[in-house]
Amino acid sequence: MKAMILAGGHSERFGKPKAFAEIEGQPFYKKIINTLTSTNMFNEVIISTNEQLAPLFEHQNVVIDDNNSRNKGPLAGIYSVMKQYSDEELFFVVSVDTPMITSKAISGLYQFMISHLIEDHLDIAAFKDAETKIPTIAFYSPHALKTIEAALQSDDYSLRHVYNQLSTDWLDVSEIHSPHYWYDNINYQQDLDSLKTKIRN
Repeated sequence: MKAMILAGGHSERFGKPKAFAEIEGQPFYKKIINTLTSTNMFNEVIISTNEQLAPLFEHQNVVIDDNNSRNKGPLAGIYSVMKQYSDEELFFVVSVDTPMITSKAISGLYQFMISHLIEDHLDIAAFKDAETKIPTIAFYSPHALKTIEAALQSDDYSLRHVYNQLSTDWLDVSEIHSPHYWYDNINYQQDLDSLKTKIRN
């Protein structure tokens, strides 16, 4: 089972690449790598990114977005890794802008997927916050690859386009016993400031 960190965005709203912003003395991407490694669930942690950012990561497993799907958002990153590791059984996906993800959240979602796998034949198990879907913290089966590829070749390469076509189930974030900010998404500098305040308090 492999984990991938989606870190190929241009971070225009944040003002600089979010992967290298720091929280608790670490760049976002390193903090997430440490969390993923601590679970002992993954045989490899991969950073999915673009050609410009790739050389900046201090990590040996970096995959650059496939030529034909560049600039097509997170779906391109997921596709590029899944295509390169086509023999893998399962992929965990996490966006680099959710740096406080916890090992409890990852293992909780994995147990959720496994418990539904046989009965529901799940292709994707992801989190939701009430009615808000979070498909960038999710497990993806390799069976999703063909649907992702078709979406990238269409004019709708949103994650919604993909998960609406597949067998998908959602675990509410409230089910995870971790600090309430564990899934906070950092889009703007003020989001990071707010997160730091929550951690201090």
